[in-house]
Amino acid sequence: MAKHRTNKTKREKQISRSMGKYKSKSSDSRRRSSAAERFARYASEAYEPRVSKRERKRYGDDVFVTGTFSYSGKGFGFCVVDEEYGMEDIFISPRKTMGAMTGDRVRVKVYENFDGTKSTEGEVVFAEYSSDAIIGTLYVKRGYAYVIPDRGRYGVVIYVPEKDVDVSGAADGYKVEVCPSGEPYFTRTRSITVRGPRNMPYFDTMGRITRVFGSALSKDANYAAILHSAGIRTTFPESTLAHADAVSKEPIVHGDRVDLRDKLIFTIDGAGAKDLDDAISLELRDGKRILGVHIADVSHYVRQNTPTEEEARLRGTSVYFTDKVVPMLPEALSNDACSLNAGTDKYALSAEITLDEDGNRLGTRIFKSIIRSSVRGVYHEVNDLFENGEKSEFYEKYEAAYPTLTEMHRLYLQLKEKSAIRGVLELEDSEAVILLNEAGQPVDIVRRERGDGEKLIEQFMLQANMGVAEVLKSLGLPCLYRTHEEPSEEKISAFAKFAHNVGLDTREITKAWGDTGKERAEALMSGLGNILKEADGRGIAGIISEMMLRAMMKAKYQSVCAPHFGLGVDTYCHFTSPIRRYPDLFVHTVITTVLEKTGAGVLSAESDKEAAKRAVTILEKVADDRGISSSDCEVRAQNAEREIVDMYMTLYMSEKVGETFSGAVSGVIRSGIFVRLDNLVEGFVPVASFPGAKINDELMTMHHDGKTYTLGTRIDVVLVDADVSTGKITFGRKI
Repeated sequence: MAKHRTNKTKREKQISRSMGKYKSKSSDSRRRSSAAERFARYASEAYEPRVSKRERKRYGDDVFVTGTFSYSGKGFGFCVVDEEYGMEDIFISPRKTMGAMTGDRVRVKVYENFDGTKSTEGEVVFAEYSSDAIIGTLYVKRGYAYVIPDRGRYGVVIYVPEKDVDVSGAADGYKVEVCPSGEPYFTRTRSITVRGPRNMPYFDTMGRITRVFGSALSKDANYAAILHSAGIRTTFPESTLAHADAVSKEPIVHGDRVDLRDKLIFTIDGAGAKDLDDAISLELRDGKRILGVHIADVSHYVRQNTPTEEEARLRGTSVYFTDKVVPMLPEALSNDACSLNAGTDKYALSAEITLDEDGNRLGTRIFKSIIRSSVRGVYHEVNDLFENGEKSEFYEKYEAAYPTLTEMHRLYLQLKEKSAIRGVLELEDSEAVILLNEAGQPVDIVRRERGDGEKLIEQFMLQANMGVAEVLKSLGLPCLYRTHEEPSEEKISAFAKFAHNVGLDTREITKAWGDTGKERAEALMSGLGNILKEADGRGIAGIISEMMLRAMMKAKYQSVCAPHFGLGVDTYCHFTSPIRRYPDLFVHTVITTVLEKTGAGVLSAESDKEAAKRAVTILEKVADDRGISSSDCEVRAQNAEREIVDMYMTLYMSEKVGETFSGAVSGVIRSGIFVRLDNLVEGFVPVASFPGAKINDELMTMHHDGKTYTLGTRIDVVLVDADVSTGKITFGRKI
């Protein structure tokens, strides 16, 4: 026991030293080789880091591994080792990081520690640097200037020459972008030249200002910086605008399309939506229900390798922010020619899904059509109609569609029940809606409410997406399938430990790994669903849903069909949103190409398979690349959307410093607790606010002054700081 305590003490001292609490005996004034020389030397596999005899005796034989570097924000970092090595994360002390930043690919010499702590330590010997541009806040001091990155996990302070500051027009406190001076990536030579925050290591890192956004405290500067950092394309090339404008003016002609203008077809969307890309219908035919999902025929206007298609491919998706949309397609198409506006003739690609009386999908037919939406449905109005029937204040608007809406609601409830039987996870949807005033400033934050109208459309779109994917798969046609891998045993084990520590029953998901294949997936879904139900009963469903989501694999697009774990289905694609998602447009292009080249009026599982495959040979060759680029674009857009929400939340809270708020504990770590307010704003309360507190981060509990705080515990906090430039919110305990 004494030996274990000694080793633990050494470990804590090592980390403390890395955080600046112990002074290093090494000199920072020694002569250093140039960055180019160091890179060449470290890249060589023959390079051996200097290891003292004492270290060799203590750690034994060493090995080399590769992985991704993750900076702690406190001087030291970790190498997340590639899966093939089967090793835990490797601790990297500040003097052995070689200046690596989060996200860099690194090669590490490992010293395995067998002294009882079972930890692993090592030294970065080569880094493939990933950052060639960094956004942060400029600080101008007497005689020098430097930039502190918005993301502290970069672990670097960037020195900027004063003359560069003058030329750029930037000033102290401005948000700027800096790029390396004279090299492809930032150099990382350890130094004491520049002093930034105490918890950040220091390097002779030189940069030049390449873009100035404005004051780091302003909304506009932060907005622009987030979009630029994420690589969001905000302007269309002239060639794209010209092409979109030309094709959007083409007159609607009947041709060989199926004319559905006399059918009762309508849209249901949010009140502010302008890109209406899906409409629905429902009718009884030969004793079976025919669900019609009619999608804007974007592939008619946006052909492969045209300027508009090439730009859509680069964007991958529309990006939706609080007060604006960065569309995938120019407005001449997204809000006009392709939008299924009520009372106007529009081209559509229709999927008719045949369902039996139990809601089972019997088959899907896909064809080109002309439709005329009869009603511009709005979610909150339809929800009121479902709740109040003919007494609804909106009944007159929907009177003609009311009988069909009633039947649609019955079908939705049936499909919802079938989804529950499949084990679809009902993760709590905690989405914040930020309300702005006329000046574009946030004035309130509320939770987004989803009623049966939203969920009905979701279920109908799921049926269309599954039906279309089944048709394309049965014919062997190229497709961008939406896939979602089963979570790894490692991630589920970590989640199970977390859930168990907060008192939830995790036995079912723990046992699931004894099964294989589909049985295991079903057991996992069932166990996770039961955990959500238990969490809901304890009032912590939102927090558990978020942690469960983190344990899941990321859904992606790929050309090879694979199951979608979260939906509990084997075959699935995205077909229903071609105005705002490139994968849907690609699927439309495949269908359009087959219909046009084969002369077939309808595409179904019974279509001529060989003729269909011959029509899309070229599209089959590019499907892999399209899937990869679409997945990358989706992640980029999601990150930008999340950062914009955080920015608005911080901006909203910045006017309320000193005010008291009520919330619930949403996380517990060694340095404090996270508190989420009822409006979904989340901030951090440092442990210093609770003198003498004892924290157990594994059990997610903090004991202080006779009270135990754990997930869901209600607590009153005082707003201490809201940093708009970094999006960080800090609370203090209300005394």
